[in-house]
Amino acid sequence: MIGKVLSTLAKAASFIGTLCVIAMMLHVTADVVGRYVFNAPISGTIVVVANYYMILLVFLAIGVAEEKRAHISVEFVTDMMPQRVQNGFSVFSGILTAAVITILMIAGYNEAIKKTNIGATMEQGSSMIEVWQSYWAIPVGAGLMVLIAAYRVIATVTGARNGLNETDENAKFIND
Repeated sequence: MIGKVLSTLAKAASFIGTLCVIAMMLHVTADVVGRYVFNAPISGTIVVVANYYMILLVFLAIGVAEEKRAHISVEFVTDMMPQRVQNGFSVFSGILTAAVITILMIAGYNEAIKKTNIGATMEQGSSMIEVWQSYWAIPVGAGLMVLIAAYRVIATVTGARNGLNETDENAKFIND
């Protein structure tokens, strides 16, 4: 049940990331057309792309990548080891991942609090654009990754099925 909930959250993060890619594509295209066809660029495009679309896309996707086991790994030696040893390495890497990303999540949370409290903005041209909201994507995405990594460790140690939606046909095709 927990794995299904985490997979649903990862799917929602993936959907938001997809929307960000589409919005970014349309926004940048509209800015280019406005700039070169109508001599009227869209104000704030660079700030919005760099501080909203890209931040959301990257940090929400790390939880999705953890669920799909899509992070870079080198397995040519461990694949020849017994399953029990492979599980040990999996538990160790899961604990290490959860620990490191927890540090990122806490630091991201603290920074998001600071930026929210000061109402962080960025200047582009003559406009001031609020960017404090985008800082919350860091602890949210990192939190999702920590939850999935920690849950996978628990499932591996207990021998329980984790219920995560780990396989992706495209990833399987690429890996083969």
